[in-house]
Amino acid sequence: MNKRLLLASLVAGALAIPMAYFAGERPLPAADHLDPPGRTNPNNDSTPDFAADIADIYVFHDANKVTMIVTFGGPAAVGLPARYDPNVLYRVAISNQAPRTTADHVITFQFAQETGVANGPWGIRLRGIPGVNGDMIGSVERTLVKDGVKVFAGLTDDPFFFDSQGFNESRAMGTLRFRNDRNFFGAQNITSVVIEVPRDRLENGTNVLDFWSITDRLGGQFNG
Repeated sequence: MNKRLLLASLVAGALAIPMAYFAGERPLPAADHLDPPGRTNPNNDSTPDFAADIADIYVFHDANKVTMIVTFGGPAAVGLPARYDPNVLYRVAISNQAPRTTADHVITFQFAQETGVANGPWGIRLRGIPGVNGDMIGSVERTLVKDGVKVFAGLTDDPFFFDSQGFNESRAMGTLRFRNDRNFFGAQNITSVVIEVPRDRLENGTNVLDFWSITDRLGGQFNG
């Protein structure tokens, strides 16, 4: 699964139209929140690969830091646990120069359970974070801090907003029927990894920054 967008001050909507960093607005292709349905919809696949299915990648920045959020394993009803799979490797790729399809930084993360403990607690290991000496390792559901970087992994409210009823009505009636008080994902959760990095570790002058995320499963790569 591969999703791509530019560094943006705000990312929202059914299909994010990202804004270039210190440049004009420029749309890019993007997959929708439930794409591909063959891997997330049990009606299409009796064994959907929830953990490897990236829902969204969000990128925010201010004058000092860049915050990257990768969501996956959802949407899930309230009460269901987060989805951690030790056999899925997640990557956040960052390009800060031409060619913009080549990663200049690659942050990887993977989950694992404590060994020697039945149904032991889950933890996360991150590698390749610019400016971090070695790996970041720690438990999920808490904030990890190292070398000026912050990381959180765990279950969160699904931040994606979409009025699916309005979408269906708009298609059927031929007029826009969207409402901002109806959110199909509003009562659902998702698994998230949040990575906050000092901005100057990613920048390359005033070049545009591109971000995309990829999952790899042992035995083969999903890239769509």
